[in-house]
Amino acid sequence: MTENKQPMKVLAYFDGRPGHEKQTRGILYELGRLVDLEIIEIKIKRKGVPGNIAELAGLLVARAAKETKDHHGIDLLIGTGSSTHVPMLRKKKIAGVPAVTCMTPASYLRPCFDLCFVPLHDGARDGGNIVTTIGPPNCSRPCGDKDPSRGLILIGGVDKKSHRWHSAETVGQVREIARRRQDVYWTVGSSPRTPMDTVEMLIAAARASANIEFVRYEATSAGWIEQQYARSLHVWVTADSMSMVYEALSAGCKVGMLPVEWLNSVNKFKKSADYLTAHGMAVVYADWLSGREAVGSENDEPLHEARRCAEEIVKRWPPKN
Repeated sequence: MTENKQPMKVLAYFDGRPGHEKQTRGILYELGRLVDLEIIEIKIKRKGVPGNIAELAGLLVARAAKETKDHHGIDLLIGTGSSTHVPMLRKKKIAGVPAVTCMTPASYLRPCFDLCFVPLHDGARDGGNIVTTIGPPNCSRPCGDKDPSRGLILIGGVDKKSHRWHSAETVGQVREIARRRQDVYWTVGSSPRTPMDTVEMLIAAARASANIEFVRYEATSAGWIEQQYARSLHVWVTADSMSMVYEALSAGCKVGMLPVEWLNSVNKFKKSADYLTAHGMAVVYADWLSGREAVGSENDEPLHEARRCAEEIVKRWPPKN
């Protein structure tokens, strides 16, 4: 008699932010490679302060109840972003199933989660419901042989809360990388935060150099950056865009970081950059100028934090069959 296999049924919460979505989807993809998986997606609308207070009050009065037909038999809740936390915990309280988040929740909610995947730069320690990761999990994964003649440079931009942006200095570094590595054809991509003067300088740099192509983010479609990671052996990222640094490392690229002027020398982006350079996983621009090359992640193995998160979930809550 053939065994009737039951999939692990997951309720996944999304808040509409691409970075948060990549973390959750990265784990779900790897989870699906380990177990039979059924996913129900819940879209969360971000609310203002009054809405957040009302949701929190709803969590306090929520109690066990019969599951709705659509959500019957849920095995796990997962989501990333503070907007997902209270809805997830309310569902956990009603349904009595584990809740997993991919970031550090507010201190008063942290004990309510069964598992929190927390990046090392947040300063948490492994133990109990906390599992630390080297950067956030993501959707990138190694694929195929990379072309040593292809390079990618990803440009961030203005964030008045974290750093000062210097367009001429950053574009000068792009030009210097292209000048020193003329054996590499460099695709340079902007972001929504890249100011117009930087864009104009990058357009001029591409016109003046035979091995630079500039692509504005508005001209790209979903999946473009993953395609670039897949084919590019060499990747440079401005240090204000650490999520892309971790994506490139997860894709098996050799990664360098272009500096920005931090407003506060103690911040999570700088902590991340310091950790990666200390462990030989990425190189900073100044060291590269001195002759040090980007070598990729430790032991030349790509980061695989999404996979490690999925394995932790299965270890704690094995599937029914």
